[in-house]
Amino acid sequence: MKNIFFKVAGLLLVFMFLMPTASRAQAKFGIRLGLNVSNISFDNLPDRGERYGLHGGVFANVPVSDFISLQPELSYSTKGTSFKPENDRKKLNMNYVDFLLPIAFKLSSIDLQVGPFASLLVSSPDYNVFSNNTTVADAFKKGDFGLTAGLSFNFNRMFIGLRYNQGFMDITKDNVRPFLSSGKNAVGQVSVGLKF
Repeated sequence: MKNIFFKVAGLLLVFMFLMPTASRAQAKFGIRLGLNVSNISFDNLPDRGERYGLHGGVFANVPVSDFISLQPELSYSTKGTSFKPENDRKKLNMNYVDFLLPIAFKLSSIDLQVGPFASLLVSSPDYNVFSNNTTVADAFKKGDFGLTAGLSFNFNRMFIGLRYNQGFMDITKDNVRPFLSSGKNAVGQVSVGLKF
């Protein structure tokens, strides 16, 4: 947890150092809503598959130059995975607050975005061990950190976004690792948004 705190603090410091340069330009704000397709790389889950969910958040578009801008974003995102231990498909539902700090490169009406993100797990999912019908409480770490990359197709104030977020941290706590193995979040997103 301390590592996540220091990484988020580092991201905020970078953002604060870049703000004086960016403040000379006009910042815009916006909202984004869309669909998540998520998975977690648990090797021990049988017939592991995607979990479908939603995300939504607010962001700023802070120009640094004519072709580059910062796009800090705070969003709520449903993640997790699905699996099929026997004949019934089950879901592992996890809810996160994501802080993303991509840099956007403007290519005409398309933005190419890449940058770091940090996430905080705000739900407390237990894990029901399918092999022996026991429950492992508080099975997952609260923090995550990774890289986001995507494209936005801009139509005046509206846009359509495609994005992929890859977590770099093992989110599995020691008490559940024998049942699941290590696991990292991976989320594809399709969204629509509006800039004000």
